[in-house]
Parts: sequence; C-alpha cells; structure tokens
Amino acid sequence: MTDALQDDQLVVGAALVGSLGAGRADDWSDIDLLLIAEDAHLDDYATADRLPNGPGQLTFAIDARHNGPLSTRAVSAQYVVDGLPLWIDWHIHPVSLANWPSDSTVLFDRCDIDRTSATFSEYLNRGQHESSTPKTPHDHKAMRLALVPVAGKQLARRSPETAQTIEFLGGPHVSDGDWKDHLDALRQLLDQFAALGLTDSLLAGYAYLEVLEEALH
Repeated sequence: MTDALQDDQLVVGAALVGSLGAGRADDWSDIDLLLIAEDAHLDDYATADRLPNGPGQLTFAIDARHNGPLSTRAVSAQYVVDGLPLWIDWHIHPVSLANWPSDSTVLFDRCDIDRTSATFSEYLNRGQHESSTPKTPHDHKAMRLALVPVAGKQLARRSPETAQTIEFLGGPHVSDGDWKDHLDALRQLLDQFAALGLTDSLLAGYAYLEVLEEALH
C-alpha cells in the first residue's frame, strides 16, 4: 500500500496517525492514514476507488469529510484481508495546509513538510469542519454493518463504551451483561444486516467475532 502511494506523484506525502502513528497500537487497532495531496487534485482522493487497497478487497467506503477541517477530505473504508475485516480511515489534506502532527509517523515526504506541535486529534479538530455529504438509508445500514467489528474491538479492550456502540449500531441494550452477552448482541446485529446483500462484509464480520470469542476465553 505504501509503495502504491509513493508511486502516485500527486501524493506529496503520507503518515500513519492515530494509535499506529503514536506507537501505542495493539492487535485490535485500525489504521489511520494522513495523505497530503496537491491542492488541485484534492477531490480526486475523496473516493476509495483512487486509494490503494494493498492486499485487501474493498467491501465498503463512505465519504467522511465531516470528520476533518475545512478544505480537507476523508474516506472511511472497510477492506477484507485473509477473510477478516480491516478498517482504514483516510485523511486527505492539501499541501497548502499541511503539517505533520507531533504524534504521527511519516512514511514519506516529497517536499519537507513542517511538523506541528499539535497532536493528530488537535490537528483534526481545529476550526470549522467540512459539511457532511448526503447519505442514503442503504449507506447508513452498510456503515453500521462495517462498524460491527469496531464495536468488537471495543469489547476486546473491555471498553465501557461497548454497550453504547452496540446500541448506536441498532443492537439491544446490554450494559450490565458480560462479554458473552455483548458478543451475542453483535452476532444478532450481523444477522439483521444479512438482507443488505453485502456478503463479503457480513462473512468477514462473523469471522472477526469468532476470532474475538477465542481471544476473550
């Protein structure tokens, strides 16, 4: 994936951000990537079709520009790698506004971009955000399906936010349950999403929950 980005001359630089960039990732971590693109081509990267998928198969992608500052773009995507889901948040920023966050790990840089003292979270939340793009009901359901493994990640980490995420995704209220109750709720969620016809994402979700169950025993 890094090689594909470096081969694209319109990508000025790239960095790992989030937990991977800060060096505090674990086995359950997703991937956050900050891409710096030429200003005139910023919108070219607002679609997952232009972004490399490495060894994985793209199963879901959605415009997430509302998560970033004005004049930036973002794409959230799920890939399936060896039968398991991988969530990647792509943050695409123009070179005219670019800085490397203090807690990022730069993968390559073609034009000596300055490093800021701000963390990625601070960098991302500065000023006014982009407006959200319109989403269809199917988009929202597909996103909730793709986010089931993200709720599973919270469960693996014994996060107190697990129950809230399950409810957000449309699952039952199980705040007082043990991990088996939460796992059952996540499987029920996957069952509900079967009618969407997104077989690859669905099967990857079931496979992920099997791995999660083994880890929690």
